[in-house]
Amino acid sequence: MERYWELCDAIRAFNRFYTVKMDFLNASYLGGGYSIAETRVLFELQTHPDCAQSDIVKTLGIDKSYLSRIIQRFCAGGLVEKRRSEEDRRRTTLSLTGAGNAETNRLIALTDRQITGQIDGLSAEECTALTAALSTVTEILGKGGQEYENHTL
Repeated sequence: MERYWELCDAIRAFNRFYTVKMDFLNASYLGGGYSIAETRVLFELQTHPDCAQSDIVKTLGIDKSYLSRIIQRFCAGGLVEKRRSEEDRRRTTLSLTGAGNAETNRLIALTDRQITGQIDGLSAEECTALTAALSTVTEILGKGGQEYENHTL
């Protein structure tokens, strides 16, 4: 049991380090005008077009009411549109508009620049070690759970 407390401490320490290092705690993630949750919702909609809100809730583990407010904001801003499913008229699907796709691509580019800035100066060996470590964390903590896209915001 002692090792679990040590592991919990290590995970919390890493989370504190990583969330600050990657600027996740900013209300406007990457200066883009969106929180990290909103940014991730845009990414999910880009990678899974014509999905239902319930799909995003399941994938991200996000609160339904919070997601509804995000989707409402995106619809009002012209980034997302809702449509009745052709197969099941009871189902409403979400998709990005042209402006939504452009905004998501802009946020992906900002994320790529941010990450590149964080790893700039690492040697090839350090990049390999970091990639392996991140893969190990994903593999160990992802057992029995959701598989995540390799390229996420």
